This record gives sequence, structure tokens and C-alpha cells, in this order.
Amino acid sequence: MKNKLISLMITATAFSSMFAGDFISQTTAIFLNGKDIGKIEVLTPVEIVEKGQSLTRIKIQGVVADNYKERIQRSIPNAEVFVVFNEDVDGNFVFNKKLEDDYGEIWHEVSGVYEVDSKLIIADEDALYDQAKKIYEESCSACHRLHQPNDFTANQWPASLQGMIDAGYTAIDENSLNLITKYLQHNAKESY
Repeated sequence: MKNKLISLMITATAFSSMFAGDFISQTTAIFLNGKDIGKIEVLTPVEIVEKGQSLTRIKIQGVVADNYKERIQRSIPNAEVFVVFNEDVDGNFVFNKKLEDDYGEIWHEVSGVYEVDSKLIIADEDALYDQAKKIYEESCSACHRLHQPNDFTANQWPASLQGMIDAGYTAIDENSLNLITKYLQHNAKESY
């Protein structure tokens, strides 16, 4: 029992530190050397490199698949999307380490420094979580029992939500959908 408690405490500490820092408050364009190269998703954790009045330089870390470098995601087992690039260009990020998943697929641990609108960086994500929870509860409980965030893994939530929209059960704008998805992914059950 004591080992389980210690393990839970370590997991909780790792989880809270994973989300410590600054976040993006809405899905928005990212720039590299002044060029619009894609978009960064709401609630993506970022490290501020240089704060500017209109644009702020941020650092993002994650992984990309060797055969699909158009997006940075959180990790191999957690496909939470951080950045979607307009083009598959190696210069969009720096390759830090080569990785391999359980299926023999090659991945790369990467990092990139980009510019974003300074107004869209927040230090406290709680207001966004509250907003996402409210939209989720209002949109999804009208038709069925509301699922708890930990009913699905981070990888299962996007398809589940998109399926409800595609079937016409709910209409949610893109920014609200991204916000709800991230809220649910950040509170999802662990994937094994």
C-alpha cells in the first residue's frame, strides 16, 4: 500500500509539473522568422524565450513522427496536438533525439522556437479549463449522460467529440472544440 501511495504521489507531482508554466489561450498562428508556418493549439504549454510587446518568442517541445512531420504532439503515447504546420519542412523545428515506438515506427523528440501574439499567452489555465468544462457540459449533456474526462484516454477524446459533431448531434465552433478537447485530454485517463 505504501508503494502505491508513493507511486501516486510521484505521478501527481509529474502531472502538475508537466502543466506548469505558460499556455496559449486560443488556437492561433505561429511564426518562424516572420513567416506564418502553421497554428498552435489552445492550452499548449509553452516556455517564454523572449517577451515582446506584440509578438513573444516561445519554445515548444514534443515529438513528431518520422513519416509525418506536419505536427508536433505531446509524446508518442499521448497524441495531444501542440502545433500543426502548413508544410512538412525539417526547418520548422530542431531534432533532439531519435525514438522508436512499440511498433517499430520512428519518431523524433523535437523543439522549436516560434513567435506568437503576446496577448494570447496566459500563466493561469484555470479560467480556460472552467470555460471548457462549461461548454462541454452544456453541449454534451443535452443528449446523453455526460462522460467524465477520465472515461477516455487523451487519444480517444478527439475522435469521440468529432463523431458527435459529424453525426449532427451538436454544433461547436473550432476554437470551442479545440478548447474542450484539450480540457478533456489534460484530465483523461492514462493510456497503457
